[in-house]
Amino acid sequence: MTKQINLSRTPVVLATFVGILLAITIPARSQTFTTFATLTSTTGELPLTPLVQGLDGNLYGTAYDYGAYGGGTFFQLTPAGAVTALYSFCYNDNGNCPDGAYPQGTIALGTDGNFYGVTQGGFEAAAGQGTVYKITPAGSMTVLHSFCMATCTDGAYPTLGLTMSRSGDFYGLSNAPEDSEAFYGQVFKISASGVFHEVLTVCPGTLCPADAGPIGALLLSSGGAMVGPGPSAGYTDSPGALYSMTPWGSPTVVYSFCDDSTCHDGGGYIRTPVAQSASGQIYGTFTEGGIGAYCTQSGGCGTAFRVTPSGVFTKLHDFCSQAGCADGFNPSPLFLASDGNYYGTTGEGGVHGKGVLFRITSSGRFSIVHSFTPADVYPPIPVSLTQATDGTLYGITAQTIYRVSLGLTPFVKTVLNSGAPDSAVTILGNNLTGATAVAFNGTAAAFTVVSATEITATVPSGATTGSIRVVTPTSTLNSNIAFQVLP
Repeated sequence: MTKQINLSRTPVVLATFVGILLAITIPARSQTFTTFATLTSTTGELPLTPLVQGLDGNLYGTAYDYGAYGGGTFFQLTPAGAVTALYSFCYNDNGNCPDGAYPQGTIALGTDGNFYGVTQGGFEAAAGQGTVYKITPAGSMTVLHSFCMATCTDGAYPTLGLTMSRSGDFYGLSNAPEDSEAFYGQVFKISASGVFHEVLTVCPGTLCPADAGPIGALLLSSGGAMVGPGPSAGYTDSPGALYSMTPWGSPTVVYSFCDDSTCHDGGGYIRTPVAQSASGQIYGTFTEGGIGAYCTQSGGCGTAFRVTPSGVFTKLHDFCSQAGCADGFNPSPLFLASDGNYYGTTGEGGVHGKGVLFRITSSGRFSIVHSFTPADVYPPIPVSLTQATDGTLYGITAQTIYRVSLGLTPFVKTVLNSGAPDSAVTILGNNLTGATAVAFNGTAAAFTVVSATEITATVPSGATTGSIRVVTPTSTLNSNIAFQVLP
């Protein structure tokens, strides 16, 4: 099987011009950039997944290549910078390889503390079309689903990863089966025990109706819907709409984009997953398009944008709008950090031609946090950044993991950011030992300190949607986003 790297299967172009908020370059705050860890053939290289924090406070990720069998790895990164390959996926030429190979896409942390993800392929006689897997923090791996080799309705090559829903099930997207034009792609749902359901066929028979549905990596919105870009009516190749999809597979168009040649709002692909603000606005980037004054790329250099829940579009930044493309081009997805700003990287451009790490405020002010240099070895991989609960940002290149300290305060976050009264919630953080109080939007909750990095709490009766507060002997920590209290 030939390796097919699909970094962003999420696509094109934008619509009615509502207004441009000019991006203003502002000085970046004090920050420290560190090449934190080096990846090797033993640990695996070319990580195509954002890092994810586990219950133990370590970060976890996958590498697409190398490892013991050449098919990639699942690895652990400690706060001290030690990288350990916990599991090596099987190389496609190694017989009896049902676990698949070449992991990529978003990894989901389940409510059970295990990690859930996908592989692109594997040995042709077993998992050649990819798998869905579960893996423990200790590296014990279980295949939950193998995509079939024939023209099957479950699709193939689920390269975008998984997103956990409010129910604890995981949603993902597969491509059409090999050598098939049966449909554009398939949205699927799978439980933690491996029960697989086909949720939505996007563009059946390569025909795209007005409500075709999403085909990019999905975001679990604060309202419980899955949000992502997908094709607009009539498109069979280049998606042009932002969708909100119910957990049972009913899609609604939030905004239809117009062609960049008409609107100059963005082109190429939308990097996913998109990000959502506290007020429900969606923030994202296009890999191409726009009108950057110094862009020399024929397809454009990319844009950053915002879409409101009511469908109002605003362009926030044209990449390559600074002399010499100092602001970079070909941006990654945007990531909402605990300071309320959005962060991302570009794979190209910048002062040294190695890309940049940038910040965009909710109002569209743009600043460069770090310009990658030859000393950084490789440009950043265009996947989302990760923020650990100590406030530090982490990102990846083909062979390194870097971290950026911006002086952001520590915070707490939940594994699943919603729950009904009396339901159990897992809270992640740092230095939680000896915590004396937990409250949901001001309502005190019963809780148990499991470890220095984990608390289990019960959503109290009478609690309302809002921030979670944890009081420890040394500090008061608040959640980075509002916890949604369900009826």
